[in-house]
Amino acid sequence: MGFQDAVKKGIELVKLNREAYREVAADPDAFTQGLIITALAGIAMWLSPVGFTGWGIILGPIKALIGLFVGTLILHVLATLFGGKGDYMNLLRVLGVGRVLGWLFIIPVLGALANLWALVMAVVAIEEIHQLDRTKAILCVVLPFAVVMILGFLLMAILGFASLGAFLFSSSGGF
Repeated sequence: MGFQDAVKKGIELVKLNREAYREVAADPDAFTQGLIITALAGIAMWLSPVGFTGWGIILGPIKALIGLFVGTLILHVLATLFGGKGDYMNLLRVLGVGRVLGWLFIIPVLGALANLWALVMAVVAIEEIHQLDRTKAILCVVLPFAVVMILGFLLMAILGFASLGAFLFSSSGGF
């Protein structure tokens, strides 16, 4: 699979063409193309008005690639826990080539919408690669966000109580 073919397959993934999901998953050449597409999505994120920083041209692709590997690992582990039978590399190839959607980060509003659509694509990828039903696939995608939100809320609550305690302690003159 060459770069142009990978981009075409990525567009088919965005369209939720299930046959394209299976083809990309089975194609070992899609790994390299997925890495290139993901790195370019990182550059697109850097080029957006929100993400433009001096080191972004280097850090954008690195962050995008780390996110691809770590995010795929989390989804793969959850899918396996839910009884999925898929392979990590197959899922990685699909999610990497599917990052063609991330090229829309150049346009801020479309970039935000692309992130939402990427969640739908991840659900379909888990359904196809891990052969899970839709409910379990949705749980695989939603659970990491729920955990992060809960941990964030707990952290804010702890920091809030710590700040309140520090304020009360300092205003009362200490012990």
